[in-house]
Amino acid sequence: MQALNKKMSERSRSFIHPAGRNVELFNEMVFSALRAMASVPDDFINDGWDFSTFQHGGGKGGSMMAFVEDKFIIKELSPGDHKSLLELAPAYGRHVNRGITTLLSPIYLHFRDEESGKFYFAMKNTIGKGPFKVCYDLKGCADDKLMEKSGERVKAVHKRIWNVGMWCGQRNWTEERKRYYAGKLEARSVQIGLLQEQRQNLLDALKRDTDFLAGHKLMDYSFLVAIKESPPGSTSSNHLQPFRYLRSDGKEIAVYVAIIDFLQIWTAGKRIARCIKVCERNKATIPPKSYAGRFVKHFSEHVIEVDEEAAPDPLDSDFVEVPLEVQSIRAQRTLYNNSNRRKGK
Repeated sequence: MQALNKKMSERSRSFIHPAGRNVELFNEMVFSALRAMASVPDDFINDGWDFSTFQHGGGKGGSMMAFVEDKFIIKELSPGDHKSLLELAPAYGRHVNRGITTLLSPIYLHFRDEESGKFYFAMKNTIGKGPFKVCYDLKGCADDKLMEKSGERVKAVHKRIWNVGMWCGQRNWTEERKRYYAGKLEARSVQIGLLQEQRQNLLDALKRDTDFLAGHKLMDYSFLVAIKESPPGSTSSNHLQPFRYLRSDGKEIAVYVAIIDFLQIWTAGKRIARCIKVCERNKATIPPKSYAGRFVKHFSEHVIEVDEEAAPDPLDSDFVEVPLEVQSIRAQRTLYNNSNRRKGK
């Protein structure tokens, strides 16, 4: 296996040059097969970007990302995530190549830039580019967050332990912090509407994928959800495959989803972090099987079934800024007629 990987890497290195640079390739036998399966050319990130275009990904980890049009994302890997992907790749390749639906973000290349010595991987951009009606990064816990609303990005303003003012009541919060926190509250209770078959297909894939991740002691992954609305017949990029349905006002809803950031291994450090955060409710730092179980349970309840051309509840006109296909849970009120809401209550 190692000999085959080495031979494949040597062959690929002659024409794989991300942003024109020389790189060392890892598990190339796995990723070349995944590229071929997805009709992605080997030189897919040779141009269209450069290393100066990296930007902060918006998460607490501080990972840097670069975009190639709306098709691919190159993400910097920490040494720990590099090691995790190095070990996971063969099993990951088998899992996503079984011919059944997976929600795991497709990875097509794992490499080390020889000039900087840094590790990276290249993956499919599963949601394309905005503007989005809404975009959420969801874990089914207190780390849920709203990333974009009505085409406007929501800046992450975390309540760091050293920023004492943030912990002394909301009176000391900046407007950006207030907006970020309001987005977190919305994200925690958001509901995503899909047609019956779409919902079942998503939940089946979610269970398969989380079982796979738990089996490899992985946790702290996210469910990326982005929603667009457009006139009927609108098309998205050919490489994207959102869930689509029509709303009663004639608008077409496109729901893009993917499981991302799934390289975090449950380690002794994570166990210590869990103890330190003992007073934190509904935290992300829990063992892989517990994380997977909570993930599936949360989205089984928060992905709801809607009828095609479902009509909004006219009594909720004060809440119209939240799109009809997603909503915050509120007692006695809903953006859907009760007859249109089947499951996930």
